[in-house]
Amino acid sequence: MIKPLLFHLLTLLLLTTFSLHAVEYDEDDLPFVQISSLRNFSALSEEAANSNKIIMLEVSASYCDYCRILEEEIIKPMLRSGDYTKDVLIRQLEIDSAYLVNDVTGEKITSSEFAEKFKIKITPTLLFLDSGGNEVSERILGVYSLDFYGSYVDKALINGLKVIKN
Repeated sequence: MIKPLLFHLLTLLLLTTFSLHAVEYDEDDLPFVQISSLRNFSALSEEAANSNKIIMLEVSASYCDYCRILEEEIIKPMLRSGDYTKDVLIRQLEIDSAYLVNDVTGEKITSSEFAEKFKIKITPTLLFLDSGGNEVSERILGVYSLDFYGSYVDKALINGLKVIKN
């Protein structure tokens, strides 16, 4: 009598535990966030210098499906969390965009020309820059697996912040 009762209680406990973890959030339930486009790097670099922040620049393309995955699964959650606003300025540069970008010197150039200055060959690429436009941490190329991608980004940000804050 006790064994069947114990079995049913354990089964019920396991089922409720797994069902609690199976809750998924609908995209409509999440707050809307947008990744700011890079338009004026000279103003952004001035902001980074004044606030002692690192610039994380996602270089993407409109046709890049992996870029959309990176944005939805990594970058937008970073923005939603608010955990990165103290130390990081996050921007996006679409290399096939028609708009012009002010580079570090204030010169207006195309997005693809800006990307060429950093020798970007693959999208997405994450760059970690100081206020002078220098890479302060190892860039992240492509999206291999999302399982550890967030930790790779965090590691790059920590390493870059060490360079900036010294």
